[in-house]
Amino acid sequence: MKAYLWLPLACLAGFIVGSWGAHDELQAFQKHAKESKEKSAARQGGFDTFARMVKIPEAAKRPRRPKKPGKADAASPIAVRAAGGGKSAPSAVKPKTDQAAATSQESKAADGDRPRRLSPEDLRARIEEAQELWRTRVDVARAQWKTKLKLTGDAEKAFDTALQDMNERLYDSVSALAGILSEKDEMTPELGLRLVGETTTILAETYDKIGACAAPGDRDEIARMQMTDFIDPGVAEPLVDVQGKVDGLIRGGRGR
Repeated sequence: MKAYLWLPLACLAGFIVGSWGAHDELQAFQKHAKESKEKSAARQGGFDTFARMVKIPEAAKRPRRPKKPGKADAASPIAVRAAGGGKSAPSAVKPKTDQAAATSQESKAADGDRPRRLSPEDLRARIEEAQELWRTRVDVARAQWKTKLKLTGDAEKAFDTALQDMNERLYDSVSALAGILSEKDEMTPELGLRLVGETTTILAETYDKIGACAAPGDRDEIARMQMTDFIDPGVAEPLVDVQGKVDGLIRGGRGR
């Protein structure tokens, strides 16, 4: 038989082999798409967005033992509240500590008073690390904007008050969410989106408060402020008690 008579069979074999390869590639693509969809669904709770706003890392690089009560940095508006200054800390909401969250609290080691070291994934460790970085930058950012807006006297005080009020309101919002979440079995997309919605509302209103203490002609300049730079990561502290329910979401569903 002449060689050219084998050509149709060779083409058919090549088509079959090629279709097998394409089928494998299609299955791999479908698997990847499914995994991406699942991760995207995990982020729909809104905590991924909130975590980026507050600049909470996925894992602490240098986790430390929990701080003792009263040792918080006074530069933090949340620390001021804890020490009794400014507005009183929210008392209506005291989240319960579930079993998962209990493992990440300031539990004591077997030898007595010595607290255990936090894991890099522990929310408290991540918040503290974020606060350290925030403190090194926020004072510089405040000074730069006060100079740019030429704020002095009462206007300067109003600027500081607006930012502190922003952090206190964010803390209240997160605390209320933690209280609701402590009564539920799981985090829901609604709660996450409500948190993000309240957060953005508070930030938007802060722009208006700062605009009120500056010259009218500087309003466009104020609109260029990165308001998230002034958010104290400590506003997320109420979530520590319920991190077993939100931890995967607050890191965008990664690491699971």
